[in-house]
Amino acid sequence: MSLSPQKLSLFYRQLGQQLSAGLTLVQALRMPSPAPLADCQRLAAQAEAGQSVRTLVASAGPWLPEQDRPFLTASAESGCLPRILENLAERYAQLHAIRVRVALACAYPLVVYHLGALVFPFLRLIDFQQGITWSLAGYLGGVFCLLLPVWGGGTVFYLLVQKGHPLALGLLDRLPAIGGYRENQALADFAFALGNLLEAGAPIGSSWLDAGRCSRSTLIETASRHVHSIIEQGLAPGPRLAATAVFPGEFIARYMTGETTGNLESALLKLAADYQAKANQRLLVASMLYPGVLFGLIALLVALFVISFYASYFNALNAMANG
Repeated sequence: MSLSPQKLSLFYRQLGQQLSAGLTLVQALRMPSPAPLADCQRLAAQAEAGQSVRTLVASAGPWLPEQDRPFLTASAESGCLPRILENLAERYAQLHAIRVRVALACAYPLVVYHLGALVFPFLRLIDFQQGITWSLAGYLGGVFCLLLPVWGGGTVFYLLVQKGHPLALGLLDRLPAIGGYRENQALADFAFALGNLLEAGAPIGSSWLDAGRCSRSTLIETASRHVHSIIEQGLAPGPRLAATAVFPGEFIARYMTGETTGNLESALLKLAADYQAKANQRLLVASMLYPGVLFGLIALLVALFVISFYASYFNALNAMANG
């Protein structure tokens, strides 16, 4: 199981600072950190026995994200590991901050919904002529009817997204705000990966392939394989990016500028920051839009229930008056 973004940020920043201060990788791995202690001790022992960094990274436990491993391997072999670790630490810190913001935005309407799911079934057991007709089965059935679709549907959809099911991903891409977030986030992840791999000294051909996988976008990964074949032919990818019909014009223009001036790594990292800012903006909109929609639906359900409640009450009064 991978570490949380917050713990990964702390681990990468601590490891980078320790290496910059002059500690060896063996010494740094044996220091207390957010990473699993047993696995770090095992990796330190392997490093002490003369294993290469590539072997260490490949044998690390599932707490180390797969998409980070190419960065770590390439940067360690080129001698710029501390700088790449700092880049990764900053990126995971931003990701943690975004997740906290979204969680806080969604918390209030979800709490209200769950409170309603506990109260409404009880109120439905009230009969104004006979009093409370308590039934544990009826109450629990009402609670499950309200909570099961939310938790069951949410869990199934989450698992489908995690497995990369095309229908689930296609639905996300078509949702307002979320579709824009996913598009910009994929470009940000790709540019960040490619920029760091090139900065770490990795070959540009393999860097395109690894960055395509890091983007977690089928379109970008397919385009990266096409660009890799172009690079294998000895051609510069910049003028041919438009043919992929995947990368926006702004991305292509700034990539070609970096390619021409020899500052491609810097251009890609700036692109990553810009697309990350756009992705964060879309996610902020989504974090306000969808909880707002959920809260509106809850308010509608409450209004309908109140109307039904008072209608039953007045019907009971009328029946008593007529009797």
